[in-house]
Amino acid sequence: MSEKDFKILGLAASLRRASIHRGILRAAHEVCPEGMACNSFDLGRIPFFNADVEAKGDPEAVRELKEKIRTYNAVLIATPEYDYVIPGVLTTTLDWCLRRSSPFRHKPVGIAGASPSGAGTVLGQMVLRQILLHGPAYVMPEPRMLIPNAHQRFDENGDLTDRETRQSLRRLLEALREWSASLERAGLLV
Repeated sequence: MSEKDFKILGLAASLRRASIHRGILRAAHEVCPEGMACNSFDLGRIPFFNADVEAKGDPEAVRELKEKIRTYNAVLIATPEYDYVIPGVLTTTLDWCLRRSSPFRHKPVGIAGASPSGAGTVLGQMVLRQILLHGPAYVMPEPRMLIPNAHQRFDENGDLTDRETRQSLRRLLEALREWSASLERAGLLV
């Protein structure tokens, strides 16, 4: 893996136009260190999982997402926490992607989340980590990106305006690159 072309695929587990989780990925694109790129895939294009449809072949958007996951060096999932778990859009995406030759197999993954509460998205992230074991994905253990009090850090358009949080996000991206490099050095990336 060359540091000059380290590509991160961003997945925002919220469909709202002004979603703060889409804002996390926009900010990741803006603060991405030199030699890295962070691009997003719109999960709103992914249909509900249906085994009958899967038996006939993945829908176009699912095929495209799986190919992107395979070709990017790492994945960054920005997810809210709904009722102590992850949103349905992320659940159905993982239903498609964690079955049959999963593109998440041995893929480095970072997780970020924001919440209006003081706890960030700690419970939802724990659930996501558990689900990704099925991949099996290599979820980065640290640093954790739990953004509390989101209303103080994002504007009404969902843009991340807090300078300190933007710096933490940049450090998360750098850590994801280093996590990926350490996995490659250990011969663990497929």
